[in-house]
Amino acid sequence: GKLLATGAGEPSRSGEIKIWDVSTAKLVMEMKDPHSDSVFGLQFSPDGKQLASCAADKMVKVFDVESGKEIRKFEGHTHHVLDVAWKPDGKQVVSAGADNVLKVWDMGTGEQVRTIGGHNKQVTSLKFQGNTINVVSCGGDAQVKMYNAVNGGNIRNFAPTPPSPGDFLYCLSLPKDGTIIAAGGQESVIRIWGANDGQLKRQIMPPAGPPTGQAKAN
Repeated sequence: GKLLATGAGEPSRSGEIKIWDVSTAKLVMEMKDPHSDSVFGLQFSPDGKQLASCAADKMVKVFDVESGKEIRKFEGHTHHVLDVAWKPDGKQVVSAGADNVLKVWDMGTGEQVRTIGGHNKQVTSLKFQGNTINVVSCGGDAQVKMYNAVNGGNIRNFAPTPPSPGDFLYCLSLPKDGTIIAAGGQESVIRIWGANDGQLKRQIMPPAGPPTGQAKAN
């Protein structure tokens, strides 16, 4: 929790990764040309010594935090890579792409282990469930899904309560114990499910508009 990494870049021209000291808010490192296009996702390894990144250049990369040196480069997505997550043991990295799939990469060999399909649109966000081998993803198809990262099997799907069809999902999060899943997207609703039973626990709706006849403040 001592460092913060941010990603950005100029579309189709350059990617940018900066590492900051949280306590002082000072810039610790600016990596030189880490990607050739905008950076969409970052995550520190479980031991904090490495940083995984993904970008619009279709690449997934891993850098040494202390030196900024590139350690691994994973190539295989056919569209923008939108998020990345570390397996809790630090031996594998999983990425999510606008090519509608998740890919599992081996840190030891640098090779692609498997491709996981199931989403019908972009996979926008993914997180591991606590210290398990289960990875949770969400996407533009309004679906939240849980997969076994070892064999690629679909464990469980999390759907909004009918009649709401849901809408394009952008992000999800799980607490450290992995007991619940929260996801949100274009319709401004945050839904919370039980991770182990798939049941919808709560829907946090968008703020109500101004009273009838009252102009909205600028």
